[in-house]
Amino acid sequence: MRKRDLKTGMLICLLLQIHCLSGSAIERISAIGARESAMALAVVALPGHFSIFQNQAFLAEEKFSSLNLSFRQPWLIKGYHESALSLVCPIPSAVLALGVAQSAVATYKETSVSIAMAKKLTRKLSGGTCINYFFMNLPETGRSTGSFQVDCGIGYQHSRRLSLGIHLRNCAQTAAETFQYQLVFPLVIRCGASCRLSEQLLLTGETAFEKDGGVAFRFGTEYKLIENFLLRGGLLTNPFQHSFGFGYRWRSFQLDFSLVHHEILGYSPLFSINFNFSR
Repeated sequence: MRKRDLKTGMLICLLLQIHCLSGSAIERISAIGARESAMALAVVALPGHFSIFQNQAFLAEEKFSSLNLSFRQPWLIKGYHESALSLVCPIPSAVLALGVAQSAVATYKETSVSIAMAKKLTRKLSGGTCINYFFMNLPETGRSTGSFQVDCGIGYQHSRRLSLGIHLRNCAQTAAETFQYQLVFPLVIRCGASCRLSEQLLLTGETAFEKDGGVAFRFGTEYKLIENFLLRGGLLTNPFQHSFGFGYRWRSFQLDFSLVHHEILGYSPLFSINFNFSR
C-alpha cells in the first residue's frame, strides 16, 4: 500500500473515531475562500465574497452580484477535498446569498446548503442571518443524516477604517441522530475587528469560542504591493497554524491563492475565483 493511501485510510478512521467518541461533527467547512484562509480566517469583521460562510451581516456591503468558487485539498491528501460555491445577489432592500459547501474524504462526505439575507439596519449597523441544512453520508449504513442550523451576525462600520463584527454559528445547538450515536453541532461565537491603517495595509483579528472546544485567536494582514496585487498572511491558535497567500484582480475577476501550514499535518493549498456580474 502506498504511503498516500495509508495516510488517507488513517484519516478516515480518525474522523469516524472522533464522531463516535466525542459526538461532535467535523467543523462545517474549515476554510472557504483563499483570501479568508490566507488571513487565518480572521474575517468576522471583514466584507468579502464568502461572507455567507463567515459573517452574513457583511453581505450587506456587497454592491454587485457575484459568483464565487473555492477549492482546497487539505494536507495534499489524494481523495480529500473541500469545495464551496456562493452566489450573492443584492436587491433594493437587502442582499441575498446562496451557498453550497462540501468536505469529502473517500466515501465520507459532509455537505451544507445555506440561504442568507443581510440588511443595513442603520448607516453604520448591519445584520444578517443564515439557514443551513447540514447533512452527511454514513458509509457504514449507506444512508444520510442531517439537521437544520441557524447562524446570525452583526456588523458595525465605525468608520471608513474600522469595522467590528460578531457572529453566532448554530444558535440553536442542534444535533443529528445516526444509527450508533448522536452528532452534536456546537455553538461557535466569534467577535473581532478589522482596521485599515493605510490604503495599502489592512489588519484583522478575532476571538472564536466553541462550546466544549475552547478559545482560538486569529490574526490576519493584507498588503497591496502594487495596483491589483495583494499579499496576505495570518496566524491561528488552537491548533497553531500559519498561512500566507496572494490575490490578483483584473476587471470583473479576482483570483486568490493561499497556503496554510498545520504544525503536524503539513500544508494545505486553496484556490478561489470570484466573478462580479455588474462591473
